[in-house]
Amino acid sequence: MIEGSSRSEARYPLANAIPADVLAAQAAELERAQSQAPLARIPTYLKLGGPGFIGAAVTLGAGTMTAAMLAGAQFGYRTLWIYWIAAGSGLFMLAAMARFTCRGRFRVLQKQHERHGWFMSKVLTGVVGMLLVALLFNFGQFALGTHLIEALAGVAGLEFEQRFNWPVYLIATSWLALSYGRPNGGTVLVEGFMKSCLAIMIVCFAACLVLVGVDWSAALRGTFIPWLPNGVAGMDLFIASTAAAIGVADWVLFHYAGHARGWGPEHERLARVDLVTGFGLPFVVVNCLVVAVFAGTLHASGSVPTTAIELSRALIPLLGETGAQVAFLLGFLTVPVTSTVGLCLISAVAIHEIFGWEPDVRSWRWKLSLLAPQIGLLATWYPSPVMLIIIVAAFLSLTNNVVGWSFYLLLNDKEVMGEDRSQSWLWNLGILLQITLLNAVAVSYVFNRLGLWSA
Repeated sequence: MIEGSSRSEARYPLANAIPADVLAAQAAELERAQSQAPLARIPTYLKLGGPGFIGAAVTLGAGTMTAAMLAGAQFGYRTLWIYWIAAGSGLFMLAAMARFTCRGRFRVLQKQHERHGWFMSKVLTGVVGMLLVALLFNFGQFALGTHLIEALAGVAGLEFEQRFNWPVYLIATSWLALSYGRPNGGTVLVEGFMKSCLAIMIVCFAACLVLVGVDWSAALRGTFIPWLPNGVAGMDLFIASTAAAIGVADWVLFHYAGHARGWGPEHERLARVDLVTGFGLPFVVVNCLVVAVFAGTLHASGSVPTTAIELSRALIPLLGETGAQVAFLLGFLTVPVTSTVGLCLISAVAIHEIFGWEPDVRSWRWKLSLLAPQIGLLATWYPSPVMLIIIVAAFLSLTNNVVGWSFYLLLNDKEVMGEDRSQSWLWNLGILLQITLLNAVAVSYVFNRLGLWSA
């Protein structure tokens, strides 16, 4: 086994917020859990997991929810299969991120710089894959979040318009993001908040689904029989529904959140369980619940709105009871809130890795880097920069593929990983299939935008 620099690099500074004795106690708790039956270990894994839940909460943002709402409203239950395919394919790369964190003990952007050059690490991964995503995609979170606050106030018979409620959204999400990495439980606080919000999403959307009802026969067919509409519409739907689950920002955030947790070799099993129970399952369940709610309501109507705000406005009257309306709006509000917090973390990590700065949550440099995505508050008054987001999405679609190859090569690089490199043909095949999917998505996206792909 090679004992190179990748094994001797210092702990990620954010991990210093967790005392050494707490990390030791967690490792001992994990060791005790290994002697238990598989199902009996789950409570321990859920308690100690966290980065996976952060990843799911970030991924389930305004764009993902809009895609799910549109899919249910336009096509009923027929696209449910997309979500377990998207999440399942993403788990292979997330497992690579866990290996880099727990066994490699290096920061992946730094190792990319060393092995694959500054353009791969700082530009494609740091700037395009992370920073631009954080800065631009938060416009949609702000627009949706402030609208939902206004709608919740309206259900209660109050007026609290977007132009007045945005400070509430700004202050709440900023405080949560600034808490991450702080001593005295800041990391655990944010992870716990993300877990709670995912639970609220599931409970609230499930309650709405109980009220709406389910066509179980159609739902089962949609879950297991692949189907897409013809031409550009089908490809765009597939891209919108899968890209969020297999993006650079999600991969890298999981990696650095593991570092912030102080994960080492003894935590790799926990990391793998966390990426399944914390990331994969919530992503699939929430998306499927949203698709099913809109399949049972708006799918039968003639006209289908095209934005998340319009879709939610169209759904509310169909839910009938005030309690169901509040449940939907409350569950929906957690979507942009958690995404904004996560996008702030992505921004801070990206900026510090791009410039080679050591993160210090007490510094103004960290705070300003973390709060940069809050420029999205401009969406309260002005439309989101739609054309700019489309351009970034095109670059991101291509970047996912290129960065995916970089991570695959790192995972199989003997000089980097030693005996901890991937030696599983199934693992490598899963990542290669995912990269192939990303490549198809990237090429199809570009062809669509150039008008070279027709129905």
